[in-house]
Amino acid sequence: AGLIAWPFLWLIGWILSRVFSSPRNETYPLVKKALTGPMVFIGILIVFKVVVEELGAGAYAQLVMNAKTLTIIAFVWACWSFISLFRAKKQRKLIENDRPGAAKLLQPISTLLKLVVVLFGLLFWLNNVGVNITTVLAGLGVGGLAVALALQKPIEDLMGALSIFSQAPFRVGDLCKYRQVFGIIEDIGLRTTRIRTLTNTVVSIPNAQIAYHEVENLTYRTKIRYWPTLRLRYDTKPEQLKKISEDILTMLKANKKVHDEPMRVRFTDFDTDAVLLKVHAFMITTDFPKSLEIAEELNYEVMEIVRAAGARFALPGASIQIEGGPVQFPG
Repeated sequence: AGLIAWPFLWLIGWILSRVFSSPRNETYPLVKKALTGPMVFIGILIVFKVVVEELGAGAYAQLVMNAKTLTIIAFVWACWSFISLFRAKKQRKLIENDRPGAAKLLQPISTLLKLVVVLFGLLFWLNNVGVNITTVLAGLGVGGLAVALALQKPIEDLMGALSIFSQAPFRVGDLCKYRQVFGIIEDIGLRTTRIRTLTNTVVSIPNAQIAYHEVENLTYRTKIRYWPTLRLRYDTKPEQLKKISEDILTMLKANKKVHDEPMRVRFTDFDTDAVLLKVHAFMITTDFPKSLEIAEELNYEVMEIVRAAGARFALPGASIQIEGGPVQFPG
């Protein structure tokens, strides 16, 4: 009866696969596999059960039916197929949304779900054949605890990767700063995140650390700040400081590569070996190399303004000034 029903059930599954999907879709093979594989097998089991109940079952057939072996196999097969289908659909959507890292994370998650399905299926089957699963569960609990302790760090890193992919504080290609590490996110793996620094070295950071600490994402900036601190000598006169401030402000306002607001040049503080003049403005760019070019151009103009005002930059260190009249020696 099952062999007779198989072609018709397979045809129904094929028709449903064309209804719910299309051969042009990437996930169509998985849809077709699910509807013409485990679902057809479940249909055959239903037909088989009806026929056996009508005609009567032998001792062996009755044992198989009581253990529900084929039913559990069909259930596990169906769950595996639909997990694969769900994973493929989500991965495709994440890749379209430019989140390949999150798509990669779905592979181990789907594998874990499949193992859980197999484990539950095995426990149900053992219970049906008369095995005391309480002892089995106790053994699994002790073994699972030992495995969990052994895999504590990898599991923490995996959870960190899940946090990174779900919240998306940064993505591959972003320019980020993590503590003293500054560079471009090169790869977000299941255990570590790799950052290529500006010196072309690669730093690998465990996901458990990077997911729960502050990460500064510079790629998300809408503009880049220009804020040098000018250290001028103490013999710089007040009128020179005022002229330098006014000329720098005029220069920034005239530059088409600098935002009009906010824009400040202020005499802020007295240091041990210099007076401090701080400049604050934003450059019209979000590209880091381009911002370096603009900042270099502005720095040259600032140096020219300081030179034209007759002032000089302070050198680090202490100076000694001797006051008083000429020293006279006896004799």
